[in-house]
Amino acid sequence: MSWYLGRAFLYGVYLPVLTILKGLLYFVPKVQERRAFENKNETEPGCRSFKLDGLKADLCFEFSSEGEFQQVASLIDDALFEGKRLELVFFSPSVEKGVIELYERHPKLIRYLRYPILGLSFSKWITSINLVLVRYDLFPEFLVWSFGPGHKMKFVWVTFKKERVKGKRISFLKRAFLRASDFTIFATENDYEQGKTLGLTGTIYDFRMEQIKRRMEKRQEKFAKIFPQYQVLKNLMDKYPRNKRLIVGNAWPEDLFLLKDLPQDILLVIVPHQLKPEIIENMRLQLESFGRQLEILSDEIPTAPLGSTVLVNKKGILCELYADFSMAYVGGGFGVSVHSILEPLVAGSEHLSCGPVNHRSTEFDLAESYGSMKEVKNNQEFLNWLSEDISDFKVHDRLRTQIDSYPKFQKEVLSC
Repeated sequence: MSWYLGRAFLYGVYLPVLTILKGLLYFVPKVQERRAFENKNETEPGCRSFKLDGLKADLCFEFSSEGEFQQVASLIDDALFEGKRLELVFFSPSVEKGVIELYERHPKLIRYLRYPILGLSFSKWITSINLVLVRYDLFPEFLVWSFGPGHKMKFVWVTFKKERVKGKRISFLKRAFLRASDFTIFATENDYEQGKTLGLTGTIYDFRMEQIKRRMEKRQEKFAKIFPQYQVLKNLMDKYPRNKRLIVGNAWPEDLFLLKDLPQDILLVIVPHQLKPEIIENMRLQLESFGRQLEILSDEIPTAPLGSTVLVNKKGILCELYADFSMAYVGGGFGVSVHSILEPLVAGSEHLSCGPVNHRSTEFDLAESYGSMKEVKNNQEFLNWLSEDISDFKVHDRLRTQIDSYPKFQKEVLSC
């Protein structure tokens, strides 16, 4: 009955409203941009439904953007290794390139779709009866689809952090999705406990831990391939005890005021979030005002750094680089939002800090629950964090237990 009522709502209310809005907003630049993005579904071979070839997918994964894609990347890799046919549905252009590259490596096993927010073609396109929904995209079409005969929806990386921070009630739509879910994985202990108060069942896990673990296992191979300068940096790092090395990852110029009065016996390695020349120059000037002479390591400047302040001008290697540092400050917390905290946590950094804008990060909550994360609001709090004794930290023994639980959760999600 729910399925028929839902379909009546979609086709009787939701679709007509969308059609009217499309007509009214047709000439709005953002709408035209979205239409052009979705129209690629009509021409690319990877978007051709398995249905047209008389085939069915084993699983469909839906994710909004790159962060959510990485959350289930290890599951997708494992499913492909098992020879499963997959449908990948995504919302944001930020993940388009990665999805297409994956399809090009597995053209017989993958089909992909840019979610058609301006239409309802998802329900006609999908062939799998198993949908793995990752956190954010609570479109009514997915909910109605889940009520179809034999359909199963698994909801992963669920969080109520925004509701907790803003003091908001959990929306009716989100509650409906959670009740329709056949298997729910919450992001943190807090989310799990809040779910229980709503009468929900589930478990706790973060699949990105497995993905980061796999990256760590191949870090030397990656360095050899795309970052041969690593060895000269390693030679410099070996001159400092591990607890005298500090990495500032995904750094922004707004983060660097914290480094004033940083002890000179600490090796400082900075990896900017953006590598624009003007940003690097801004960082250089700030550091010079603090009495630290910046040296840059890049493809163009591969010479061995001699001093204690190094900026790595290279994309794609930060996650692997964290493994060499006990102390890691994660940037972004004095801007829009802190960047990935899980990467240094899983890579092996025992002592983490970030700025105060972390309310959107469930990874902050996870690291804090292990006693490994400190929020710093000013230079003095940062220096206090830096001087803390971390010799007794056992956080990664507890993390290892979590990471080693991956096969159990992998089997549950990939079961068809």
